[in-house]
Amino acid sequence: MRTVFMGTPAIAVPALQVLAARTEVTCVITQPDRPAGRGQHLAQSPVKVAAQELGIPLWQPETLKEHDQDPRLACDLAVVMAYGELLRQAVLDRPVHGCINLHASRLPRWRGASPLQAALRAGDPTTGVTVMRMVRALDAGAMFLTEDVVISPRMTLPELHDAMAVSAARALTRFLDAFPEITPLDQDPALVTTCHKLTADHGRLDFSVGANAVDRWVRAYTPAPGCWIPWGEAKLKILEVIPTSGSLPLGVVKRDHDRLLIGCGDDAIEVLRVQAPGKRAMSAAEFMRGHPLPG
Repeated sequence: MRTVFMGTPAIAVPALQVLAARTEVTCVITQPDRPAGRGQHLAQSPVKVAAQELGIPLWQPETLKEHDQDPRLACDLAVVMAYGELLRQAVLDRPVHGCINLHASRLPRWRGASPLQAALRAGDPTTGVTVMRMVRALDAGAMFLTEDVVISPRMTLPELHDAMAVSAARALTRFLDAFPEITPLDQDPALVTTCHKLTADHGRLDFSVGANAVDRWVRAYTPAPGCWIPWGEAKLKILEVIPTSGSLPLGVVKRDHDRLLIGCGDDAIEVLRVQAPGKRAMSAAEFMRGHPLPG
Protein backbone atom coordinates (compact mmCIF):
# COMPACT_ATOMS: atom_id res chain seq x y z
CA MET A 1 0.00 0.00 0.00
CA ARG A 2 1.30 3.45 -0.94
CA THR A 3 0.81 6.02 1.82
CA VAL A 4 1.55 9.64 2.68
CA PHE A 5 2.23 10.80 6.23
CA MET A 6 1.49 14.32 7.46
CA GLY A 7 2.77 15.40 10.86
CA THR A 8 5.15 17.78 12.59
CA PRO A 9 5.90 17.37 16.34
CA ALA A 10 7.57 14.56 18.26
CA ILE A 11 4.27 12.97 19.29
CA ALA A 12 3.78 11.88 15.65
CA VAL A 13 7.16 10.19 15.17
CA PRO A 14 6.30 6.67 16.47
CA ALA A 15 3.26 6.56 14.18
CA LEU A 16 5.43 7.50 11.19
CA GLN A 17 7.84 4.72 12.09
CA VAL A 18 4.98 2.20 12.19
CA LEU A 19 3.64 3.40 8.85
CA ALA A 20 7.09 3.16 7.25
CA ALA A 21 7.48 -0.41 8.51
CA ARG A 22 4.06 -1.51 7.24
CA THR A 23 3.58 0.41 3.97
CA GLU A 24 5.42 2.22 1.21
CA VAL A 25 5.47 5.82 2.47
CA THR A 26 5.94 7.83 -0.72
CA CYS A 27 6.12 11.25 0.96
CA VAL A 28 6.24 12.85 4.39
CA ILE A 29 4.64 16.28 4.56
CA THR A 30 5.66 18.45 7.53
CA GLN A 31 5.73 22.12 8.43
CA PRO A 32 8.63 24.30 7.20
CA ASP A 33 11.62 24.83 9.46
CA ARG A 34 10.76 27.54 12.01
CA PRO A 35 12.90 29.84 14.20
CA ALA A 36 13.27 28.42 17.71
CA GLY A 37 15.17 29.04 20.91
CA ARG A 38 16.91 32.17 22.13
CA GLY A 39 18.98 32.46 18.99
CA GLN A 40 15.91 32.00 16.78
CA HIS A 41 17.82 29.63 14.53
CA LEU A 42 15.81 27.56 12.06
CA ALA A 43 14.83 24.24 13.64
CA GLN A 44 13.74 21.09 11.83
CA SER A 45 10.56 19.40 13.01
CA PRO A 46 10.95 16.02 14.75
CA VAL A 47 8.94 14.40 11.94
CA LYS A 48 11.35 15.84 9.35
CA VAL A 49 14.32 14.43 11.23
CA ALA A 50 12.64 11.01 11.46
CA ALA A 51 11.75 11.03 7.76
CA GLN A 52 15.34 11.82 6.83
CA GLU A 53 16.55 8.95 9.01
CA LEU A 54 14.07 6.64 7.25
CA GLY A 55 15.08 7.90 3.80
CA ILE A 56 11.57 9.05 2.88
CA PRO A 57 11.05 11.98 0.47
CA LEU A 58 10.09 15.21 2.24
CA TRP A 59 7.79 18.08 1.36
CA GLN A 60 7.52 21.25 3.50
CA PRO A 61 4.96 23.60 1.93
CA GLU A 62 3.93 26.74 3.79
CA THR A 63 0.35 25.61 3.14
CA LEU A 64 -1.41 22.95 1.07
CA LYS A 65 -4.15 25.37 -0.03
CA GLU A 66 -2.75 25.84 -3.53
CA HIS A 67 -1.32 22.34 -3.90
CA ASP A 68 -4.35 20.03 -3.81
CA GLN A 69 -3.48 18.66 -7.28
CA ASP A 70 0.18 18.07 -6.49
CA PRO A 71 1.16 14.52 -7.53
CA ARG A 72 2.82 13.95 -4.16
CA LEU A 73 -0.66 13.72 -2.61
CA ALA A 74 -1.61 10.79 -4.82
CA CYS A 75 -1.60 7.61 -2.73
CA ASP A 76 -3.82 4.83 -1.38
CA LEU A 77 -4.14 6.33 2.11
CA ALA A 78 -2.93 9.44 3.95
CA VAL A 79 -2.22 9.31 7.69
CA VAL A 80 -2.25 12.59 9.62
CA MET A 81 -1.18 13.38 13.18
CA ALA A 82 -0.63 16.91 14.49
CA TYR A 83 0.28 18.26 11.06
CA GLY A 84 -0.64 21.87 11.85
CA GLU A 85 -3.13 22.82 9.12
CA LEU A 86 -6.85 22.27 8.61
CA LEU A 87 -6.94 20.41 5.31
CA ARG A 88 -9.22 21.40 2.46
CA GLN A 89 -11.71 18.92 1.02
CA ALA A 90 -9.74 18.66 -2.22
CA VAL A 91 -6.73 17.42 -0.26
CA LEU A 92 -8.83 14.98 1.77
CA ASP A 93 -10.23 13.53 -1.43
CA ARG A 94 -6.89 12.85 -3.15
CA PRO A 95 -5.98 9.48 -1.56
CA VAL A 96 -7.96 6.51 -2.89
CA HIS A 97 -9.13 5.60 0.62
CA GLY A 98 -9.14 9.15 1.97
CA CYS A 99 -7.28 10.52 4.99
CA ILE A 100 -7.28 9.21 8.54
CA ASN A 101 -6.29 11.27 11.56
CA LEU A 102 -4.71 10.08 14.81
CA HIS A 103 -6.33 12.47 17.27
CA ALA A 104 -4.93 12.68 20.80
CA SER A 105 -8.17 12.21 22.73
CA ARG A 106 -11.10 9.83 23.03
CA LEU A 107 -13.48 11.52 20.65
CA PRO A 108 -15.95 13.11 20.78
CA ARG A 109 -14.36 14.47 23.99
CA TRP A 110 -11.80 17.21 23.39
CA ARG A 111 -12.07 18.01 19.74
CA GLY A 112 -9.59 20.77 18.92
CA ALA A 113 -6.00 21.93 19.21
CA SER A 114 -5.02 21.19 22.85
CA PRO A 115 -6.54 17.83 23.87
CA LEU A 116 -3.65 16.75 26.12
CA GLN A 117 -3.75 19.96 28.14
CA ALA A 118 -7.55 19.86 28.30
CA ALA A 119 -7.68 16.30 29.64
CA LEU A 120 -5.06 16.97 32.31
CA ARG A 121 -6.57 20.26 33.44
CA ALA A 122 -10.07 18.75 33.64
CA GLY A 123 -8.81 15.88 35.81
CA ASP A 124 -9.94 13.19 33.35
CA PRO A 125 -8.96 9.72 34.64
CA THR A 126 -8.41 8.44 31.11
CA THR A 127 -7.90 9.77 27.61
CA GLY A 128 -6.68 8.10 24.45
CA VAL A 129 -5.99 8.16 20.73
CA THR A 130 -8.83 8.02 18.20
CA VAL A 131 -8.29 6.86 14.63
CA MET A 132 -10.89 8.75 12.61
CA ARG A 133 -11.82 9.48 9.03
CA MET A 134 -10.94 13.07 8.24
CA VAL A 135 -13.70 15.43 7.15
CA ARG A 136 -13.70 19.17 6.61
CA ALA A 137 -15.21 19.88 10.05
CA LEU A 138 -12.69 19.91 12.92
CA ASP A 139 -12.22 16.42 14.41
CA ALA A 140 -15.81 15.48 13.49
CA GLY A 141 -15.23 12.42 11.32
CA ALA A 142 -16.45 8.90 11.98
CA MET A 143 -14.24 6.84 14.32
CA PHE A 144 -12.51 3.59 13.39
CA LEU A 145 -11.09 2.72 16.82
CA THR A 146 -9.66 4.13 20.05
CA GLU A 147 -6.62 3.27 22.14
CA ASP A 148 -6.95 4.15 25.84
CA VAL A 149 -4.37 6.04 27.89
CA VAL A 150 -4.64 6.12 31.69
CA ILE A 151 -3.89 9.49 33.29
CA SER A 152 -2.06 8.56 36.49
CA PRO A 153 -2.20 10.78 39.60
CA ARG A 154 0.01 13.89 39.23
CA MET A 155 0.84 13.04 35.62
CA THR A 156 2.60 15.87 33.79
CA LEU A 157 2.16 17.08 30.22
CA PRO A 158 5.51 15.61 29.02
CA GLU A 159 4.58 12.25 30.58
CA LEU A 160 1.16 12.24 28.89
CA HIS A 161 2.77 13.34 25.61
CA ASP A 162 5.12 10.34 25.66
CA ALA A 163 2.33 7.91 26.57
CA MET A 164 0.16 9.33 23.80
CA ALA A 165 2.90 8.94 21.20
CA VAL A 166 3.25 5.25 22.04
CA SER A 167 -0.53 4.78 22.03
CA ALA A 168 -0.84 6.46 18.63
CA ALA A 169 1.60 3.95 17.18
CA ARG A 170 -0.40 1.07 18.71
CA ALA A 171 -3.66 2.51 17.41
CA LEU A 172 -2.25 2.84 13.89
CA THR A 173 -0.98 -0.74 14.04
CA ARG A 174 -4.46 -1.98 14.98
CA PHE A 175 -6.00 0.06 12.18
CA LEU A 176 -3.59 -1.28 9.55
CA ASP A 177 -4.22 -4.84 10.77
CA ALA A 178 -7.96 -4.36 10.14
CA PHE A 179 -7.77 -2.20 6.99
CA PRO A 180 -9.67 -2.03 4.64
CA GLU A 181 -12.51 -4.07 6.17
CA ILE A 182 -12.75 -1.90 9.31
CA THR A 183 -15.96 0.18 9.49
CA PRO A 184 -16.12 3.58 11.25
CA LEU A 185 -18.82 4.68 13.67
CA ASP A 186 -20.25 8.19 13.83
CA GLN A 187 -19.51 10.38 16.86
CA ASP A 188 -22.31 11.15 19.32
CA PRO A 189 -22.91 14.91 18.99
CA ALA A 190 -24.40 15.02 22.51
CA LEU A 191 -20.98 14.08 23.98
CA VAL A 192 -18.85 16.63 22.12
CA THR A 193 -16.50 18.85 24.12
CA THR A 194 -13.96 21.20 22.56
CA CYS A 195 -10.56 22.68 23.34
CA HIS A 196 -8.78 25.52 21.64
CA LYS A 197 -5.34 26.74 20.67
CA LEU A 198 -3.61 28.01 23.80
CA THR A 199 -1.69 31.25 24.24
CA ALA A 200 0.44 32.66 27.05
CA ASP A 201 -2.61 34.49 28.41
CA HIS A 202 -4.28 31.16 29.16
CA GLY A 203 -1.44 30.44 31.59
CA ARG A 204 -2.14 33.29 34.02
CA LEU A 205 -3.13 31.46 37.18
CA ASP A 206 -6.36 32.24 39.02
CA PHE A 207 -6.11 30.88 42.56
CA SER A 208 -9.83 31.21 43.21
CA VAL A 209 -10.35 27.86 41.45
CA GLY A 210 -8.76 26.03 44.41
CA ALA A 211 -5.46 24.30 45.10
CA ASN A 212 -6.23 21.01 43.33
CA ALA A 213 -7.39 22.82 40.19
CA VAL A 214 -4.28 25.03 40.20
CA ASP A 215 -2.12 21.92 40.54
CA ARG A 216 -3.81 20.32 37.49
CA TRP A 217 -3.49 23.62 35.59
CA VAL A 218 0.27 23.80 36.13
CA ARG A 219 0.84 20.13 35.27
CA ALA A 220 -1.29 20.54 32.13
CA TYR A 221 0.32 23.74 30.82
CA THR A 222 4.00 23.10 31.63
CA PRO A 223 6.03 23.52 29.49
CA ALA A 224 3.52 24.84 26.91
CA PRO A 225 1.99 27.37 26.98
CA GLY A 226 3.33 27.79 30.54
CA CYS A 227 1.78 29.13 33.76
CA TRP A 228 2.66 32.41 35.42
CA ILE A 229 1.73 35.01 37.98
CA PRO A 230 2.51 38.74 38.15
CA TRP A 231 5.57 39.36 40.35
CA GLY A 232 6.11 43.04 40.81
CA GLU A 233 6.58 44.42 37.30
CA ALA A 234 7.50 41.01 35.86
CA LYS A 235 5.91 37.64 35.16
CA LEU A 236 7.09 34.72 37.27
CA LYS A 237 6.73 31.33 35.59
CA ILE A 238 5.30 28.68 37.88
CA LEU A 239 6.80 25.34 36.90
CA GLU A 240 5.70 23.00 39.68
CA VAL A 241 3.27 23.21 42.59
CA ILE A 242 1.57 20.91 45.07
CA PRO A 243 -1.58 21.38 47.16
CA THR A 244 -0.80 21.77 50.85
CA SER A 245 -2.79 21.63 54.05
CA GLY A 246 -3.78 24.78 55.88
CA SER A 247 -5.92 27.80 55.14
CA LEU A 248 -4.61 30.95 53.50
CA PRO A 249 -6.67 33.91 52.22
CA LEU A 250 -7.18 34.04 48.46
CA GLY A 251 -4.20 35.51 46.61
CA VAL A 252 -2.02 35.98 49.69
CA VAL A 253 1.64 35.14 49.02
CA LYS A 254 3.42 33.90 52.14
CA ARG A 255 6.94 32.79 52.93
CA ASP A 256 7.08 29.94 55.43
CA HIS A 257 10.79 29.40 56.06
CA ASP A 258 11.94 28.03 52.64
CA ARG A 259 8.42 27.39 51.41
CA LEU A 260 6.49 29.70 49.09
CA LEU A 261 2.73 29.49 49.69
CA ILE A 262 -0.15 31.13 47.82
CA GLY A 263 -3.67 31.26 49.22
CA CYS A 264 -6.54 29.67 47.33
CA GLY A 265 -9.32 30.82 49.66
CA ASP A 266 -10.05 27.76 51.77
CA ASP A 267 -6.75 26.03 51.07
CA ALA A 268 -3.25 26.78 49.76
CA ILE A 269 -0.79 25.81 47.07
CA GLU A 270 2.94 25.39 47.63
CA VAL A 271 5.13 26.58 44.76
CA LEU A 272 8.06 24.21 44.25
CA ARG A 273 9.85 25.45 41.11
CA VAL A 274 9.82 28.80 39.30
CA GLN A 275 11.58 30.69 36.52
CA ALA A 276 12.06 34.45 36.46
CA PRO A 277 12.43 36.31 33.12
CA GLY A 278 15.84 35.68 31.60
CA LYS A 279 16.82 33.28 34.39
CA ARG A 280 17.13 29.53 34.68
CA ALA A 281 14.53 27.37 36.40
CA MET A 282 15.13 27.04 40.14
CA SER A 283 13.50 25.92 43.34
CA ALA A 284 11.19 28.36 45.10
CA ALA A 285 13.54 28.36 48.10
CA GLU A 286 16.49 29.40 45.91
CA PHE A 287 14.41 32.05 44.18
CA MET A 288 13.26 33.63 47.47
CA ARG A 289 16.84 33.98 48.71
CA GLY A 290 17.42 36.63 46.05
CA HIS A 291 13.92 38.05 45.57
CA PRO A 292 11.72 39.64 48.25
CA LEU A 293 7.99 38.96 48.26
CA PRO A 294 6.08 41.52 46.17
CA GLY A 295 4.03 44.27 47.80
